[in-house]
Amino acid sequence: MKTRLLLLSVAVLMVASIANAQATRTWVSGVGDDANPCSRTAPCKTFAGAISKTASPGIINCLDPGGFGAVTITKDITIDCTGTLGSVLSSGVQGVIVNALSTHNIVLRNIDINGAGTTLGTNGVSIVQAKSFTMDHVSIGNYSADGVHCNLASGSVNVAIADSMIAHTFIGVNLLANCKAEIMHSYINQNTSAGVVTNAATTDANIADSYINNSSFGVSAGNGSTIWLFGTQISHNAQSVNTFGGGVVNSHGNNAILNNTTNIVPPNVNQQ
Repeated sequence: MKTRLLLLSVAVLMVASIANAQATRTWVSGVGDDANPCSRTAPCKTFAGAISKTASPGIINCLDPGGFGAVTITKDITIDCTGTLGSVLSSGVQGVIVNALSTHNIVLRNIDINGAGTTLGTNGVSIVQAKSFTMDHVSIGNYSADGVHCNLASGSVNVAIADSMIAHTFIGVNLLANCKAEIMHSYINQNTSAGVVTNAATTDANIADSYINNSSFGVSAGNGSTIWLFGTQISHNAQSVNTFGGGVVNSHGNNAILNNTTNIVPPNVNQQ
């Protein structure tokens, strides 16, 4: 009996120790070490190292400039590098994968996500599951696939992109299934295929006060999806607006759609 009690006590202490090891706020530094507890005075080296030591919900902050590595986010977390340069360099792979619970809210703030290298990264951000995903003052570039790739098997996610830049990808923002997006005050430029694509009846995008330039298509709505445009400039694309498979683009009359090779308004585009 005493042996069983001793083993039970040890197990309880181990569980408590693991729980206590996770802090609500953790820190990364360019000169940190992932063997550290990720505290303010003993920061970690990478986002991946810090996330395992951060409680859910929790916050990872950047102490100083650094490249903090690709990361898979599996919990309710904010990664915030305001006040310094925090970056993800992900040559050949995805930069940030969001695969959390359907009740989790994910925030990326003031981060540079770049796929530069001999082999470009694939997606800058890939959203597999979450309740919401917010991208605030984030720069994404140099990816062979999508800047933001959102494709949920079930449920739905709200995607908010504010004051951000997405450039030099295949599709800037690609909403494939079960993704509702608000894009505001952002630059989505020089992406090979399209700036913003919605591709299912379960997806839509509200785009306000943004610039979508220098792609094959500015925006493209397909397969029963809808895109709304408010105060947005679409210019210097091969074609300004595209629809297919019953997709609809609603333009509220205060947009600047000009200087595209083809400015012809295709079917299912509404001027309001």
